[in-house]
Amino acid sequence: MSKTLRSLTCRTLLLAAFLLTAAPPPPGVRAQTPQYTWRNVQVVGGGFIPGIVFSQTEPNLVYARTDIGGAYRLDAATNRWVPLLDSVGWDDWNLTGVISIATDPVNPNNVYVAAGTYTNDWTSQNGAVLRSNDRGATWQRTMQPFKLGGNMPGRGAGERLAIDPNRNGTIYLGAPSGNGLWRSTDSGLTWANRLQPLHVRHGRDALRQHEPDDVGLEHDQPDYD
Repeated sequence: MSKTLRSLTCRTLLLAAFLLTAAPPPPGVRAQTPQYTWRNVQVVGGGFIPGIVFSQTEPNLVYARTDIGGAYRLDAATNRWVPLLDSVGWDDWNLTGVISIATDPVNPNNVYVAAGTYTNDWTSQNGAVLRSNDRGATWQRTMQPFKLGGNMPGRGAGERLAIDPNRNGTIYLGAPSGNGLWRSTDSGLTWANRLQPLHVRHGRDALRQHEPDDVGLEHDQPDYD
Protein backbone atom coordinates (compact mmCIF):
# COMPACT_ATOMS: atom_id res chain seq x y z
CA MET A 1 0.00 0.00 0.00
CA SER A 2 1.46 3.33 -1.00
CA LYS A 3 2.02 6.15 1.48
CA THR A 4 -0.65 8.24 -0.25
CA LEU A 5 -3.26 5.47 0.03
CA ARG A 6 -2.37 4.79 3.69
CA SER A 7 -2.69 8.50 4.51
CA LEU A 8 -6.08 8.71 2.77
CA THR A 9 -7.34 5.62 4.62
CA CYS A 10 -6.29 7.00 8.02
CA ARG A 11 -8.03 10.31 7.32
CA THR A 12 -11.21 8.51 6.28
CA LEU A 13 -11.23 6.42 9.46
CA LEU A 14 -10.65 9.48 11.67
CA LEU A 15 -13.49 11.36 9.96
CA ALA A 16 -15.85 8.41 10.43
CA ALA A 17 -14.94 8.14 14.14
CA PHE A 18 -15.58 11.86 14.65
CA LEU A 19 -18.98 11.70 12.96
CA LEU A 20 -20.03 8.74 15.09
CA THR A 21 -19.05 10.38 18.39
CA ALA A 22 -20.60 13.73 17.42
CA ALA A 23 -23.91 12.23 16.30
CA PRO A 24 -26.98 13.29 18.34
CA PRO A 25 -28.43 10.77 20.79
CA PRO A 26 -31.30 8.62 19.58
CA PRO A 27 -34.84 9.99 20.07
CA GLY A 28 -35.52 7.63 22.97
CA VAL A 29 -32.67 9.08 25.02
CA ARG A 30 -33.64 12.67 24.29
CA ALA A 31 -37.23 11.97 25.44
CA GLN A 32 -35.93 11.09 28.93
CA THR A 33 -34.89 14.69 29.64
CA PRO A 34 -36.94 16.02 32.62
CA GLN A 35 -39.69 18.43 31.70
CA TYR A 36 -40.45 21.43 33.92
CA THR A 37 -43.60 23.47 34.17
CA TRP A 38 -43.14 27.05 35.41
CA ARG A 39 -45.90 29.01 37.10
CA ASN A 40 -46.22 32.29 38.98
CA VAL A 41 -46.08 32.22 42.79
CA GLN A 42 -48.41 34.54 44.69
CA VAL A 43 -46.63 35.96 47.73
CA VAL A 44 -49.30 38.54 48.66
CA GLY A 45 -46.61 41.08 49.53
CA GLY A 46 -44.87 44.13 48.16
CA GLY A 47 -41.45 44.72 46.70
CA PHE A 48 -38.90 42.54 44.97
CA ILE A 49 -37.71 39.23 46.44
CA PRO A 50 -33.90 39.35 46.35
CA GLY A 51 -33.37 36.33 48.63
CA ILE A 52 -34.87 32.91 49.39
CA VAL A 53 -33.40 31.01 52.35
CA PHE A 54 -33.89 27.29 53.04
CA SER A 55 -33.53 25.58 56.40
CA GLN A 56 -30.44 23.36 56.50
CA THR A 57 -32.12 20.79 58.75
CA GLU A 58 -35.85 20.73 58.02
CA PRO A 59 -37.32 20.06 54.56
CA ASN A 60 -39.92 22.50 53.23
CA LEU A 61 -39.00 25.21 55.76
CA VAL A 62 -38.35 28.16 53.47
CA TYR A 63 -38.14 31.92 54.02
CA ALA A 64 -38.28 34.77 51.53
CA ARG A 65 -37.11 38.33 52.07
CA THR A 66 -38.25 41.43 50.22
CA ASP A 67 -36.59 44.80 49.77
CA ILE A 68 -39.50 46.86 51.14
CA GLY A 69 -42.28 44.40 52.02
CA GLY A 70 -41.07 42.35 54.99
CA ALA A 71 -40.26 38.65 55.28
CA TYR A 72 -42.30 35.53 54.58
CA ARG A 73 -42.34 31.83 55.48
CA LEU A 74 -43.72 29.11 53.26
CA ASP A 75 -46.60 27.18 54.81
CA ALA A 76 -46.00 23.68 53.46
CA ALA A 77 -49.53 22.54 54.33
CA THR A 78 -51.30 25.20 52.29
CA ASN A 79 -48.42 26.03 49.92
CA ARG A 80 -48.94 29.71 50.73
CA TRP A 81 -46.51 32.37 51.93
CA VAL A 82 -47.16 33.68 55.46
CA PRO A 83 -46.18 37.32 56.21
CA LEU A 84 -43.93 37.59 59.26
CA LEU A 85 -43.44 41.32 59.77
CA ASP A 86 -46.98 42.67 59.61
CA SER A 87 -46.59 43.65 63.26
CA VAL A 88 -44.12 46.40 62.30
CA GLY A 89 -45.92 49.71 62.81
CA TRP A 90 -45.81 52.92 60.81
CA ASP A 91 -43.19 54.55 63.04
CA ASP A 92 -40.83 51.67 62.23
CA TRP A 93 -41.60 51.51 58.50
CA ASN A 94 -37.89 51.43 57.74
CA LEU A 95 -37.71 47.92 59.26
CA THR A 96 -39.94 46.47 56.56
CA GLY A 97 -36.93 46.17 54.27
CA VAL A 98 -35.02 42.93 54.89
CA ILE A 99 -31.40 42.63 53.84
CA SER A 100 -30.79 39.14 55.25
CA ILE A 101 -32.40 36.07 56.83
CA ALA A 102 -30.60 33.26 58.70
CA THR A 103 -32.08 29.96 59.85
CA ASP A 104 -30.63 28.08 62.80
CA PRO A 105 -28.80 24.93 61.59
CA VAL A 106 -29.41 23.24 64.97
CA ASN A 107 -32.87 24.42 66.06
CA PRO A 108 -35.14 25.07 63.05
CA ASN A 109 -37.54 27.10 65.21
CA ASN A 110 -34.98 29.90 65.45
CA VAL A 111 -34.78 32.47 62.69
CA TYR A 112 -33.04 35.86 62.45
CA VAL A 113 -33.74 38.87 60.26
CA ALA A 114 -31.49 41.86 59.50
CA ALA A 115 -34.03 44.64 58.95
CA GLY A 116 -33.63 48.12 57.49
CA THR A 117 -34.63 49.63 54.18
CA TYR A 118 -32.24 52.54 53.49
CA THR A 119 -28.69 53.52 54.41
CA ASN A 120 -28.99 57.02 52.95
CA ASP A 121 -30.78 60.09 54.36
CA TRP A 122 -34.23 58.85 53.38
CA THR A 123 -34.54 57.62 56.97
CA SER A 124 -33.00 58.50 60.31
CA GLN A 125 -33.67 55.08 61.82
CA ASN A 126 -30.85 52.57 62.20
CA GLY A 127 -31.18 48.94 61.28
CA ALA A 128 -32.11 46.11 63.62
CA VAL A 129 -31.61 42.39 64.05
CA LEU A 130 -34.88 40.62 64.80
CA ARG A 131 -34.87 37.20 66.44
CA SER A 132 -37.62 34.62 66.76
CA ASN A 133 -37.82 31.21 68.42
CA ASP A 134 -41.17 30.33 66.85
CA ARG A 135 -40.39 30.57 63.14
CA GLY A 136 -41.32 34.23 62.89
CA ALA A 137 -44.67 34.19 64.70
CA THR A 138 -43.25 36.64 67.28
CA TRP A 139 -40.09 38.74 67.32
CA GLN A 140 -37.65 40.44 69.66
CA ARG A 141 -35.55 43.33 68.43
CA THR A 142 -32.00 44.58 68.93
CA MET A 143 -31.28 47.93 67.27
CA GLN A 144 -27.87 48.42 65.68
CA PRO A 145 -25.68 51.55 65.68
CA PHE A 146 -25.74 51.70 61.88
CA LYS A 147 -28.25 51.57 59.05
CA LEU A 148 -29.13 48.51 56.98
CA GLY A 149 -30.25 48.74 53.36
CA GLY A 150 -32.74 46.12 52.22
CA ASN A 151 -33.63 48.39 49.30
CA MET A 152 -30.11 49.53 48.50
CA PRO A 153 -27.73 48.37 45.72
CA GLY A 154 -26.27 44.92 46.47
CA ARG A 155 -29.38 43.62 48.21
CA GLY A 156 -29.38 40.52 46.01
CA ALA A 157 -25.69 39.69 46.41
CA GLY A 158 -26.18 37.17 49.23
CA GLU A 159 -26.93 36.96 52.95
CA ARG A 160 -25.24 39.22 55.51
CA LEU A 161 -26.23 37.02 58.47
CA ALA A 162 -24.49 33.72 59.25
CA ILE A 163 -24.89 31.31 62.19
CA ASP A 164 -22.02 29.21 63.53
CA PRO A 165 -23.17 25.59 63.00
CA ASN A 166 -21.02 24.40 65.92
CA ARG A 167 -22.26 27.09 68.34
CA ASN A 168 -25.66 28.14 67.11
CA GLY A 169 -25.84 30.96 69.66
CA THR A 170 -23.03 32.71 67.78
CA ILE A 171 -24.22 34.85 64.87
CA TYR A 172 -22.30 37.10 62.50
CA LEU A 173 -23.51 40.19 60.65
CA GLY A 174 -21.58 41.82 57.84
CA ALA A 175 -22.49 45.50 58.17
CA PRO A 176 -22.68 47.85 55.16
CA SER A 177 -21.11 51.28 54.65
CA GLY A 178 -17.77 50.32 56.20
CA ASN A 179 -19.16 49.37 59.61
CA GLY A 180 -17.21 46.12 59.87
CA LEU A 181 -18.17 42.63 61.03
CA TRP A 182 -20.41 42.24 64.08
CA ARG A 183 -20.86 39.19 66.28
CA SER A 184 -23.41 38.05 68.83
CA THR A 185 -22.68 35.19 71.23
CA ASP A 186 -26.08 35.21 72.95
CA SER A 187 -28.42 34.34 70.07
CA GLY A 188 -28.76 37.90 68.81
CA LEU A 189 -29.48 39.67 72.09
CA THR A 190 -26.30 41.78 72.12
CA TRP A 191 -23.75 42.56 69.41
CA ALA A 192 -20.11 43.66 69.31
CA ASN A 193 -17.95 44.93 66.46
CA ARG A 194 -15.22 42.38 65.87
CA LEU A 195 -13.61 43.67 62.66
CA GLN A 196 -13.13 47.31 61.76
CA PRO A 197 -13.32 48.33 58.10
CA LEU A 198 -10.41 48.47 55.68
CA HIS A 199 -11.17 51.14 53.08
CA VAL A 200 -10.90 50.68 49.33
CA ARG A 201 -11.39 54.06 47.68
CA HIS A 202 -13.24 53.86 44.34
CA GLY A 203 -11.33 50.81 43.12
CA ARG A 204 -7.87 52.15 43.83
CA ASP A 205 -5.21 49.73 44.99
CA ALA A 206 -4.22 51.92 47.93
CA LEU A 207 -5.72 50.74 51.23
CA ARG A 208 -6.21 52.89 54.28
CA GLN A 209 -6.40 50.93 57.51
CA HIS A 210 -7.98 52.46 60.61
CA GLU A 211 -6.00 50.52 63.23
CA PRO A 212 -3.00 48.15 62.98
CA ASP A 213 -5.05 45.05 63.88
CA ASP A 214 -8.23 45.90 62.00
CA VAL A 215 -9.50 43.74 59.17
CA GLY A 216 -12.40 44.01 56.74
CA LEU A 217 -13.23 45.87 53.57
CA GLU A 218 -15.28 48.84 52.53
CA HIS A 219 -15.94 49.91 48.98
CA ASP A 220 -17.07 53.52 48.94
CA GLN A 221 -20.07 54.23 46.73
CA PRO A 222 -21.96 57.46 46.06
CA ASP A 223 -25.19 57.98 47.97
CA TYR A 224 -28.37 57.27 46.03
CA ASP A 225 -30.86 60.07 46.48
